[in-house]
Amino acid sequence: MTEPAGPRSLTELLDALDPESAATGADPDAPDARDGLTIRQMLDRVGTRSFGAALLVPALILVSPLSGIPLMPTLGGLIILTIATQAFFGKRHLWLPRFLSGRRLKADQLSRAIGFLRRPATWLDARSRDRLRLLTAPPLDRLALLAVIVVAATWPFLEILPMFTSVSAAGIALSAFALMVRDGFVMIGGYILMGASLGVVVALFLGIF
Repeated sequence: MTEPAGPRSLTELLDALDPESAATGADPDAPDARDGLTIRQMLDRVGTRSFGAALLVPALILVSPLSGIPLMPTLGGLIILTIATQAFFGKRHLWLPRFLSGRRLKADQLSRAIGFLRRPATWLDARSRDRLRLLTAPPLDRLALLAVIVVAATWPFLEILPMFTSVSAAGIALSAFALMVRDGFVMIGGYILMGASLGVVVALFLGIF
């Protein structure tokens, strides 16, 4: 089976993840619409060769209110760590262990998250374009992936701060989106949010807060 082309915008990515979206030819009576999607099914829909799009899947879920579900930040962080590490080392095709790829979001949870993200996705799509490409191309793309790895690695220790995880995940989502559409300006925004989140982590570790 031919793998689908990766999404070219956040709106296309959300359409691909929506179990009931007409854009994916979903049947409301099909198992996808009734039972939701596993992480593997989500990644298959966006294309497992597009690491930027693959990183966006768990990052966007954690930007949404679903970050408040117990253990969701930890699971999302592990998925992002696995994807970003493979991208960092130049793997051509994504692999996830079964205990992560088999995790499922119910249809109502997924629909709620997608509905929450629609408006900001439309706003960002309208303003992104190919610019400052140097920041999203080799070798600087590896710097972005390294930052993603470091930030995601902190989430299991901050499970009790779901709102913080959402802000931190927004930085990763911006960086992943920048890699997908080659927008270095958006990448700068991602670096700012990721840097701020790491600053909070350091402050917490030092007992400043």
